[in-house]
Parts: sequence; structure tokens; C-alpha cells
Amino acid sequence: MKHKLAAYFFVIYYTVGVIGLSLPATRELFIGLMPLSLLLSSAILLLYHKRWRKTDMLIFFIIALAGYFVEVLGVHTGLVFGEYSYGRALGFKLFDTPLLIGLNWLMLTYCVYSIMEDTKLFWPLKALMAAVLMVIYDVVMEPVAIRIDMWSWGGGPIPLQNYQAWFVISLVFLALMHLTGVKTKNKVAPWLFGTQFVFFLILNLTIRFF
Repeated sequence: MKHKLAAYFFVIYYTVGVIGLSLPATRELFIGLMPLSLLLSSAILLLYHKRWRKTDMLIFFIIALAGYFVEVLGVHTGLVFGEYSYGRALGFKLFDTPLLIGLNWLMLTYCVYSIMEDTKLFWPLKALMAAVLMVIYDVVMEPVAIRIDMWSWGGGPIPLQNYQAWFVISLVFLALMHLTGVKTKNKVAPWLFGTQFVFFLILNLTIRFF
């Protein structure tokens, strides 16, 4: 039952976020709150993680750190995702890359891993399907992310390379979690992923008209 409180919170919280980001009068305020939203969402998600092994903590740290540094490499070379740069929406930047982007990689990887965990598929297939979920999420998120100054692309359309990189990087992180035996059993994870997905889906429709 406790997980339902977190689920209700996410639904209400992200509904307020949709309204705040859709209205020009409040958009700047809500963009400024996005780093806090990422921290809060991740903290609630990990609060419901049931088995805190040392291995789990190490893997989570590795994913967050690797997620950050692959973005640093991407920003400075264009070789990973394509030519892009970060805006102000994700907060403090080091090496032109928001420190919180690594946490975002961990949060999303954890969520899709947890969604697929209880299926009876062989683990490589679980990882493949979870990586596909990550790419679908990114497809929905990208247009909104550009409009609210999370990041911007180098003058052209979003490159296919970006989605290919999302798939490969996600697959590596997910395989790492499977091979080290991470068990999440986190009932909050599908709610967080689902509400964020719907959040970006609705913003794709509303933010264009306000």
C-alpha cells in the first residue's frame, strides 16, 4: 500500500508540472525547478529499493558516473549522440554537462529494468526490450526537452545517431545490472516511468500552443 502514496504523488506532481510548463506565465519558474524535480523523483524511487547490497550501490554509482561521462564525451566530441549542447534546465554544469544527467541515466535505467524484471523472459531479451522502452521514451521527450532548454541540437533535426546511442548505452547499463544480479522489485518504478512518459507526451501537445 505504501507504494500507492508515491504513485499518487507522482501523478499529482507531474500533472502540476505539465500545467506549469504549458503556461508562459509560469514556464520559467518551472524550468528552474527541474533539477529539484529530478532529485526528488530519484530519491523517492530509490527509497523503495528493497535490497541494498554493496554490489547494488556500486552498480548504481557506476551507471550514474558512466552516464555523466558519456554525456561529457558527447557534448565535446559529437561522436556519441551527435552535435548538441546543454541549456540551463538541468542545473549546474561541469565540463558543459549537468551533473544531474548521470542521475537521470540511473533513474531511467532503473525504471525500465524494474518494469521488465518480473517477466519470464531470458535476461538478454529483457534487456533488449527495456532498451527499446528507453528509446521510445527519448523519442517522446526530445521535442519537449529542446523547447524547455534542457538541450539543443547543432542546427538541424535530431540525428538518428542519438537514438542509436540511447539504445546501445541503455543496453550496456541494463546488461550490467542483470549480470551482477541486481534485484529491484520496486513497485514505484513503473509509476515514475509512466507518469514521466505521459508528462512529456502531453507537453508535446500543449507547449506548442502556449
